[in-house]
Amino acid sequence: MTRLAFRAMTIMLGAVALAAPALIAQTSAQTPPDKPTVIKGGAEEVVLDVIVRDKHGRAVNDLTPQDFEITDNGEKHTVKSFRLVQGAEAIGAPTGAGGTGQRTQLDPLRQIRLVTLIYQGLGLTDRKLAREASLDLLKSDLPQNVYMAVMAIDHQLEAIQSFTNDRELLKKAVLRATGGENSNFVGDTERVQAELQQILGPNQAGQSAQQQVNNMQDSANGASTGATTNPGSVMTSQVAALTAQMMLQMLQGQQGMAMIDWGRSSIYALLNVVKEQYRLPGRKTIIYFTTGFSIPQGMEEPFKNVISIANRSNVSFYAIDTRGVGAGGNGAASAALTSAADSSKRQDQSTGYAAVSRDQVTAFDTALESSRANTQVTLGELSDSTGGFLIANTNDLKAPLRRLNEDIETYYEISYTPDIQKYDGSFRKVVVKTARADLKVQSRAGYFALPPSMAANGNVVSGYEVPLLKAFESNPLPKSFTYHAEGMHFRGPQSQGVGEIVIDAPLSSFKLAEDKAAGVFDGRFSYLAVIKNANGEVVKKFGNEIPLKVPAAKIAALGQSHFIYTERVDLPPGRYSLDTAVMDQQGESISADKRSFLVPAADGKLGISSVAVIRSMKDKDQNTAPADPWLMGEKVVSPTLQPLVKKSNTKSLPFYLVVYLDQQQKGVAPELTMEFTKDGQLLGSGPAPLGPPDKDGRIQYVAQVPVEQLPSGNYSVKFVVKQGAESADDTVTFVLE
Repeated sequence: MTRLAFRAMTIMLGAVALAAPALIAQTSAQTPPDKPTVIKGGAEEVVLDVIVRDKHGRAVNDLTPQDFEITDNGEKHTVKSFRLVQGAEAIGAPTGAGGTGQRTQLDPLRQIRLVTLIYQGLGLTDRKLAREASLDLLKSDLPQNVYMAVMAIDHQLEAIQSFTNDRELLKKAVLRATGGENSNFVGDTERVQAELQQILGPNQAGQSAQQQVNNMQDSANGASTGATTNPGSVMTSQVAALTAQMMLQMLQGQQGMAMIDWGRSSIYALLNVVKEQYRLPGRKTIIYFTTGFSIPQGMEEPFKNVISIANRSNVSFYAIDTRGVGAGGNGAASAALTSAADSSKRQDQSTGYAAVSRDQVTAFDTALESSRANTQVTLGELSDSTGGFLIANTNDLKAPLRRLNEDIETYYEISYTPDIQKYDGSFRKVVVKTARADLKVQSRAGYFALPPSMAANGNVVSGYEVPLLKAFESNPLPKSFTYHAEGMHFRGPQSQGVGEIVIDAPLSSFKLAEDKAAGVFDGRFSYLAVIKNANGEVVKKFGNEIPLKVPAAKIAALGQSHFIYTERVDLPPGRYSLDTAVMDQQGESISADKRSFLVPAADGKLGISSVAVIRSMKDKDQNTAPADPWLMGEKVVSPTLQPLVKKSNTKSLPFYLVVYLDQQQKGVAPELTMEFTKDGQLLGSGPAPLGPPDKDGRIQYVAQVPVEQLPSGNYSVKFVVKQGAESADDTVTFVLE
């Protein structure tokens, strides 16, 4: 299970705060050739599906290779192979132009075309539109080499009908996906919102709810000074307005969170749809009936992966906005942005220490999310970037579906050799033009320059991962800057083993570019971690790109700030290798590290977790998992690795560990001892009193070690726990200056 869903990463700006009591102390929990678009090894080849139409939208099927110009990353390339695919036939290029000019019957077992119908988030009206459109597609017999499947996304991907060319089975699946009554309360919510908006009055100027209430309050305050005003009616109006605004903000807040969840589930579901389609040759089409989704913050990379893997697997998206006429306005996005702008304006005009509204506090977040809330932009990008097109703002789908059907049946298949010199994972933009300016070309936007071994096996490999994966192959490993990574171990529920991966990178390692106009420093870094078992098999891979935007006023704090990432991995007992790499993208520098870690057997006997130095502790939130090994009461521990501790600003150093008692010796009290070593020499040891265990037989322990009077040097602390004849231990290190 990934920690990203809970407390995946913490970027801390500010000074190190490790002040603590002066003596060793403890705290317990009780105290808180139809081929995919691929790049082949050796003489690599890119295969494109190209659709050409005239200014009237009619398909143009009489072009030759000489009519096309292909540029890859700005460089022109010669057409290597060329043919026009029509129905069950392919027509080669004229003799002498890379083909035979002959018609060839397609082999339905090899040169198939797959069409996937996907339905998501459809209300009653949306379902009717989608049902009619889908049944229209199925009115005529399917060609022998066209197979269709029916799927739905409802928080997760659901399969209704597997690939088949049996029209009756497909019709039943379509009726199943688009039929039935809507059992949720969307209609009720829309009705209540309309009633609340009516309380606030007509909104002809496009004002936000907050702005309307503010205007009403201003009017009421002005009216209350008049002799003829009824104070009771004024207050009644204000109360109605304020309660209406309160409920609207409840709904808008929930809808904002729902939009984020909806975007995440949509992106991951679509990623799973496209990433397996590389296995079969031929052109693949996804017809996506949806009300749309926005891209939540932090999901930009997975969304780019959907497009990248679709292009690599020869999958084209045709998104159909089932909201029909009038959907392009995206009123929710517009309202959110208006609300944010109004709050920002009022905040700018406020003086002194006037109260700040919640709307003002969240103005920035609202503006940020509203910029992503135009769902048609997302659907358009998904379609256009993969060689399809968006169908939106219409209730008559016959004409666009006819065009879509032509795209499935007829297209040019063109290949060329890109002559890639460096597989650096960068995006290579592909542009296909014709000699005739009046023709419109529909093709893929490009692909990521991935090594053939990565591109051909269906693995989801992001562009940023390529240089990091290459760093693992370097000998010696690159060490451009310092960071630390470790595999730690804990016990999960029912005494299961849990691996905990920690990456600790000082933000001062990364180069930033100053944007004087905006008053910020910008940078970007990426990280990757690969866990392998004793047989060398990859059991887990995770990573991400992280943008850095530091206000100029806080740049001084960057020197002591760290990026700390933790990832929980449920692992069986055994020894594992951990390969990590971090790249400063602005400075174009990489560091990598390889080490091993052990997950001991969780046999119910006496045990001790890995020991970590505590960098900070924060309050738990709604995303904190109850089984989080870093959760201690109401606080969550944020660890740091191999810290460099300065005596000038640190009185004591806190450590965190968990003792797991032998349940067969409940009457035997455990004992904990700490052994101190400096520069390889044993300094001494001392007992550390343990508190009572929790209901699971754990003792979560925080030890404070005074460092003010210790001489500078390299230290290690060994924690040894004993219970009867059993013992267990773990060691942690730090450097004291």
